[in-house]
Amino acid sequence: MIIPVDRRLHPPQGLDFNGRWTCGAGASIAHLEVGIQHRSTGGTALRLPGLWTEIRESQDDFSGTYLVGYDRDKSRFLMIDADDPTSITYFTEGWSGKKLMLTSTNDKDQLALPHRIQYVVNDSRRFTVTWELLGGTDWKAEPSFMCIKIERDHRRSITMPGR
Repeated sequence: MIIPVDRRLHPPQGLDFNGRWTCGAGASIAHLEVGIQHRSTGGTALRLPGLWTEIRESQDDFSGTYLVGYDRDKSRFLMIDADDPTSITYFTEGWSGKKLMLTSTNDKDQLALPHRIQYVVNDSRRFTVTWELLGGTDWKAEPSFMCIKIERDHRRSITMPGR
């Protein structure tokens, strides 16, 4: 899951995406670790200019590492799958009150189906995520889920073990 982090695009209500999160409910709970990427990730050294946010996600038998950067000139987030270098780009108009919408750009080289992700900030330690898929000409919302911060250390950065 992409986390829309950029030092120039601050979320409302004092929310800071950096830290550890649990997302979901019931049998399907994902664990996220969000921080600043300082070193290479995965088996290949990814050398990216500027600051990137690293997201480590785990859920059931799945785990993934992603790098997220924001292009302010184009109002786009770029997410790179660090384990299998592919990317997806999301357009945003920024925060509107407590809401942020990311819409996949569906460039010709992206494999993902058209989708968008809405973030709603509940308070400084909780946000709700809703995925929507494009079905014909209408957006169809998936069930929403909440992410709750379980660690408050906002300045924690991620370094991959053994690097």
